[in-house]
Amino acid sequence: MKIKFIILSVLFILPSFAFSAVQISPADKELLAKGSMVKRIVWKEGYVWPEVTVLKVTDHAPADNLKVFLDFAAHKTYIPEILESKIVKKISESHMHVYFEMKVPWPVNKSTYTTNNVITKDADGSHTLKWNLVTGSLIKSSDGHMSFSPYEGKTLITYVTFIVPNSSFAGLFKNRVAVDVEVAVTEITKHLSKTLSQKSL
Repeated sequence: MKIKFIILSVLFILPSFAFSAVQISPADKELLAKGSMVKRIVWKEGYVWPEVTVLKVTDHAPADNLKVFLDFAAHKTYIPEILESKIVKKISESHMHVYFEMKVPWPVNKSTYTTNNVITKDADGSHTLKWNLVTGSLIKSSDGHMSFSPYEGKTLITYVTFIVPNSSFAGLFKNRVAVDVEVAVTEITKHLSKTLSQKSL
């Protein structure tokens, strides 16, 4: 079982897992200024897969980036392995349930799961989407958040995810988790930039 089908078990409320604090070092700032990603991997005792954090700078305002990302129906057009994604329950403008279908390798054809999502806004202008798993057949839990924060006239994307798989084969792919998260964030960033650049024309 590969991990691409679950790297984006995204968008949930009240994560139960305590994430490591995200700090930006001078070296990180240099990488971000060059357009590079900053990736961190934290292994937690007793867990098969690590907590993964990816930082990336993109153009346009935080609120605009979040608005584009919240078009869940469009996720299947640019996020790898997503077959279907749609809001199935809207509790409020900042709280919704989202259903996903993900393509998975043999011997399983696809994975389906529903997530619970909440949006928050901080005083500094940051917009954050938090998530945790509601129901899913191939993972026990998935906690994380994606923040869009003002950063030197642009937006800093902070994507943090921690997934607990429900498979005896999961350990075989533990070193691929961070790679797949990085690929996913790369595609998300490309889509955000392209969409917002076209709208500004």
